[in-house]
Parts: sequence; structure tokens; C-alpha cells
Amino acid sequence: MNYWVLRAESSDGAIIDALPKDSLTNWKFSSGEPLARGFPAGGRVSFSDHFPDRRKLYDFVRNTVGVFLVSSRVKQVLDDLHVDNTEFLPVVMCDHQWNPVVDSYGILNILGSQEAIDMEKSIYEASALSREISHVSNLVLTQEKIDPKADVFRARNMMELILISDRTKQAFEQAGLTGFRAHPAEGFDDMFA
Repeated sequence: MNYWVLRAESSDGAIIDALPKDSLTNWKFSSGEPLARGFPAGGRVSFSDHFPDRRKLYDFVRNTVGVFLVSSRVKQVLDDLHVDNTEFLPVVMCDHQWNPVVDSYGILNILGSQEAIDMEKSIYEASALSREISHVSNLVLTQEKIDPKADVFRARNMMELILISDRTKQAFEQAGLTGFRAHPAEGFDDMFA
């Protein structure tokens, strides 16, 4: 099976550069743990002041805080695929002046992880404090260790790396979802994505 690295990418879309007020710390959003209980109800995010001309909203919204900020359309596609390892943390999207624009967006938190990275064959840099990968320049997957039913998942040694199956990629494309790019996982280099 082919797997794809999922990224929010757009050349003209809005960019978010902060989590909602009173939100959990950034690193928790790549832990693979449930976060709904500690997430602020009615949390608001705003278009970045650093990109004043970027106001267009896509289904996947670029951000600088390392989360997947997505529309409810993404959630619906995953629900239709019976993906059961995600939680949708609703946010209100606001413009540059903090005026609400739309409330059908949320942070997509992918729960758990798969032992997807071949640590012997991949080329990567690891954190000095842990075995967590900080940069990968040639990703090699351990296909035999990935649950064949996994349609969207985190890579265990690089938790911010989100992979999707062919089935999920095709469902996103057929639904006409916007603002994402699926990079082939095998050989992936995060420096050039």
C-alpha cells in the first residue's frame, strides 16, 4: 500500500500563528493523546498579522503552531471513512481584527501512532534528549508494522509527521478538499516539503 505525508499547503490562504487563548501548550498537540477535556470551549484563532493579505480559507489551513487546522468538511470525510482515531477540537476562525469569520473549523488531533518509520534505513536527525526525529531527509517506512486499517496516523518516532493511506488521499480528492498536499511517504524529505 502507498502512504502519503499530509501537509497543509497553500500559496494564498490564511495563516494562523497562535493557538486559542488558554489552550494547552504546543507540544501536547503532537502527543497523540486525547485533548478535548483540556481544550478551551469557544476557542478563537485569528489570521496572522504577519500576512495581512492572506484571508482565503481552505479546508486545511496553514499555521505556524504545528497543528492540523481543518474545516468540518475534513472531519466529515474522515467520519464517512469510519476513521476512529481522531478528535475534532472546534475553534472560531477570526479575521485579522478578531472578527469571527466562520465557526466550522477545528484542530484535528490524530490519536495514537504507528511504528511506521524504519529507523535503520531512514536518514534523519534525532533530538539529543530522545529518539524523537527532528528532521528526516529520506523516509523509509516499515510497511509490515503499519496496521493495514490505519487511514490517518502519526509516525511513532516523529509524532508531528502525519501519514494517510491511499484510501484517505482519494477520499480527500474526491470530496474536493482544498489546502492540502499529499507527498509520497517513501523517500520524503521534510526540508523540501
